[in-house]
Amino acid sequence: MMLNNRGVYMYRKNVFGTLLALGLLTALSAQAEVLFSQANFLLNKNQLSAVNYRNKGALLSVGTQVEVLERDDDEVRCRVVETGAEFRFVSHKSLGKNASELFSGFFSASDPAARIAALTPEEQKQVKAGELAKGMSRDAVLLTIGPPPPHRTPSLGATKWTYWSSKFFTFDVVFNAEGKVVSYGDEPPPPPPPPAEKVYHYATANFHFEDATLSWVNYLKGPILPFNTRVEVLDKGSSKVKFKVVDTGMEFTFENDSRSGADTWVLFQGSFAPQDQAPRLETLTAEDRKKVSASEVVPGMSRQAVRMAWGPPPPHETPSFNSSVWTYWKSKVTKVKVKFGDDDKVASIE
Repeated sequence: MMLNNRGVYMYRKNVFGTLLALGLLTALSAQAEVLFSQANFLLNKNQLSAVNYRNKGALLSVGTQVEVLERDDDEVRCRVVETGAEFRFVSHKSLGKNASELFSGFFSASDPAARIAALTPEEQKQVKAGELAKGMSRDAVLLTIGPPPPHRTPSLGATKWTYWSSKFFTFDVVFNAEGKVVSYGDEPPPPPPPPAEKVYHYATANFHFEDATLSWVNYLKGPILPFNTRVEVLDKGSSKVKFKVVDTGMEFTFENDSRSGADTWVLFQGSFAPQDQAPRLETLTAEDRKKVSASEVVPGMSRQAVRMAWGPPPPHETPSFNSSVWTYWKSKVTKVKVKFGDDDKVASIE
């Protein structure tokens, strides 16, 4: 084949272009994907399972640089940059995802050094030693032993993470409400905290009710909830307080309305105090105690006895307990006035 000068030039140019392209491809292929291990992992026979078995194997320390050699759904082949040792990352059918999907939870382009530095000094020591400890945060656990298999721990927000120590045995890492480890391994989780001690209230007087409803007015008619009845508050609302009698389980509602001009909870606490009222009753005379038990008010009774027999007078009619007249309602249209003498004893009832 005969080539003129121009032909020789074009031939050389094409050859040079081809060689240049091959050189670029070679350079690009040399730029392998290098990632960091995101926890301390164990390699068993040069294999790392996405199940993340924790019983035995060669240690691959957190922050180790690895080079990805080949990826597909079945496995990801890698090589440790420092030592050249190769291993395979594989999944398991129980996890419901292939190896390529799960790989990013184990290896990332982000160096975990910054995450480790954000931990407490004690946690940093534990992560580097690959040891779990009580009080560790969730992120410290992730950096120490990696993610729990998703088929047993679908959410990292769960209070219990389940790991596989081998193909036949598991162990749990349990967190408290603050996200700190409270137990791990074969150690039993701590017992649940005892239920909060119930707070009871006690009727400070005899209170009348209708259809399981007590009015702030305390109309002097209908069945009576006796003095010192022990109750448990079920719900506090802006105009109602629901409670139940401890001894019987019967539920009642204490109702307020705009006429009272007072806060519902304040009115309720005036009627049901958190202290046992029996000692107050003992301070009365024997005669006054009988009248209180009978829900009766008669001349000669003390203010305290009247207060226990009929309850606090409605504040819209009697703004002060020091008033010489206490006004009660026998019904929605009928009032009764209790007048006190200078000796603070009942002088008359009108």
